[in-house]
Amino acid sequence: MEPQEKYKPQKKEATMHETSVFIVDDDPQYLHSLGFYLKLDSPCKIYCYASGEECLRNMQLNPRLIILDYYLNSDDPKSLNGLDVLKQVKSLSPDTKVVILSGQETLQVATDSLKLGAYTYIIKDTQAPFTIRNLIEEFCNDVPGH
Repeated sequence: MEPQEKYKPQKKEATMHETSVFIVDDDPQYLHSLGFYLKLDSPCKIYCYASGEECLRNMQLNPRLIILDYYLNSDDPKSLNGLDVLKQVKSLSPDTKVVILSGQETLQVATDSLKLGAYTYIIKDTQAPFTIRNLIEEFCNDVPGH
């Protein structure tokens, strides 16, 4: 077998059937605990990012679903916030579903997110990890080859 042939099918086949999910939150404790919980027996490959910029730099992984904190880096005016990232994700990958996650329970936050193309909006409460896990299972089990 020639060296070029050795890697072509296996590499492409493995990445084609791997479904990626991004979790993006600038709160390191929340990101770590949510990521840990979601990676347990997940049917998808879970990637955790602490900034919108980091998420956007990794879009080549073709995430099927992105769980995105609404108030990303709210204390740094130079950083992208959740809505900025949402706009760029929808521009780069219109089929990627983006779920906005926020501790704010205001109708305006949810409305703004949905107008910009968010799939849904989840309030960051004690039920959020379970709701997110159910969404991930729904999206990942709905993929051919899984």
